[in-house]
Amino acid sequence: MQLRVARWEDIPAIQLVRNAVRENRLSVAGSIKEADVASYLEARGRGWVCEAGDRIVGFTFADAIDASIWALFLLPEWEGQGLGRRLLETACNWLFAQGVKEIRLSTARHTRAHGFYLKLGWRETGARGNGEAKLRLRRPRAPAAPPAS
Repeated sequence: MQLRVARWEDIPAIQLVRNAVRENRLSVAGSIKEADVASYLEARGRGWVCEAGDRIVGFTFADAIDASIWALFLLPEWEGQGLGRRLLETACNWLFAQGVKEIRLSTARHTRAHGFYLKLGWRETGARGNGEAKLRLRRPRAPAAPPAS
């Protein structure tokens, strides 16, 4: 298993993963355009993919402009193996390194994704107009330095 920064040539495989999910399915297949994904590779933030052999099995994108996780998806057969957590930690650590104090995302309530985020310490802060839960994660505080002796 390898995590790496997403590249342009990964976009078709990212689209395949996005369209294969069980939850949070797109209401219109293909409504996330190549240009949408590309904007995170060029201007808005950064993306990462998880590869198994030569196959992309998951991805995430962090949006540095609005301090959010834009996407986190795995192929269904790769769920429950810790890959989502690794991808999310990578994206969050990158956003915090960019100076972000709090990260946002939204997801449907009563889904595996919703439970996943809550288990990892995200806090629900309300609802969007479409009923999705708004979630936030604050930057962890650095441990206090031990007293000088």
